[in-house]
Amino acid sequence: MNLLIGKINKIFLVSFIFFGATAVKSDNFPIVVPFSQTDLDDPQVGYMHSSIGMEGGTYFFGKKGDPIEKVKKVELERFTFFKDRKKEVIPKFIPSESVCFFNNNWKCFIYSSWEDARSSLSEVYSANPQSTHKTDIMFCEDCQPVPEPALTRICAGLYQNYITGYEFKDESLPSYPEFFTKDGDCKYEKPWIVSSNNQKAEKEDLIDNIDQAVILQSSFNRCMLEEKVWTKEQVLTINRAGAEVTPKLFNPAIKIVEKGATKSQIKQQDFAINKLGGCKNYIRTFIKTTMKADSEEMMKILDKIGFNDDLLGRPKSYFDKKQGVVFCKEPIPEFTLNYDSNPTDKEVSTLCSCIWNKFPEGRWERDEMRRIFKGGDPNLKTRGVLPRMGKAMKVCGGYEL
Repeated sequence: MNLLIGKINKIFLVSFIFFGATAVKSDNFPIVVPFSQTDLDDPQVGYMHSSIGMEGGTYFFGKKGDPIEKVKKVELERFTFFKDRKKEVIPKFIPSESVCFFNNNWKCFIYSSWEDARSSLSEVYSANPQSTHKTDIMFCEDCQPVPEPALTRICAGLYQNYITGYEFKDESLPSYPEFFTKDGDCKYEKPWIVSSNNQKAEKEDLIDNIDQAVILQSSFNRCMLEEKVWTKEQVLTINRAGAEVTPKLFNPAIKIVEKGATKSQIKQQDFAINKLGGCKNYIRTFIKTTMKADSEEMMKILDKIGFNDDLLGRPKSYFDKKQGVVFCKEPIPEFTLNYDSNPTDKEVSTLCSCIWNKFPEGRWERDEMRRIFKGGDPNLKTRGVLPRMGKAMKVCGGYEL
């Protein structure tokens, strides 16, 4: 259980450090555009932006080679990336480049060079994100990036500096080099990666509503409690760690755990959970969609604590009269009763549950029964577990049915 808690702690921190970043559709690296005053006044979800400095916000620093969940909080005021104004804010770390995105507030990755930015972010956007910091990295929550002076966003992907005349054009735009319709309107009012030609947003994996994210997180917390994977204190421990990085998401989720959900929140949780077929499926889906490359390892950990037994077992326990064999819902190998036994489905269900619970989670007997249930070949452990099953069946009243 400690391994599970530690692993989920790590993955959750990483997931919400990069919360919203997966909105960008890119195989290797996000599309990065300049950061203008227009973007500050009217933020657009979808593009990554390169600012000229930072002011305000909560900063965290990760050192190259350290585990990705290992970060330290840093107190900083305004700083810029201008060559003659750069300064060391952390020993041996001079912020020189930033890549920022907006998702209810500004979040930024800050690096000492553009090469580091490309190296680190390419890894984040790969199929198997890194488990350690590939470069020194500073990131911030609720930041205020500093825009380039005199730079204006004319359309999504098209910028112009009205003093120098400098222009930036997103060459990946499907209509490039055309940015305007015949009527002179912008072809894309929003970044093309989240908009169709008629400017209807394609939500897909983009979560742009923090209230929705809170419901999804609180539903996960609720299911972990109901399925007894976590205790209430463990839920709070994990969420408090997450709140150090993303307070706007985790603080409301913590409040729901501590004070209970409102009727409206319960209704929304019920909808989310029921839509996926119940708590177990919700937990599995949440892990697969938020933990990405770590989801397979997480499922193995859950499998070890018996969470996935419902996937191994049968829809229900029953007695096959023709064969005289008991088939359990739990992953217990089939077994016979007395010659004249004729138990009801309810009696069989009670018997199977009793036998299964005679072997606590973590004991070798359960592991062996699961292995045999999956079709594994008998071995010495099988010879050891069968008599134990027989004793459990006797204690549970199986021979009296």
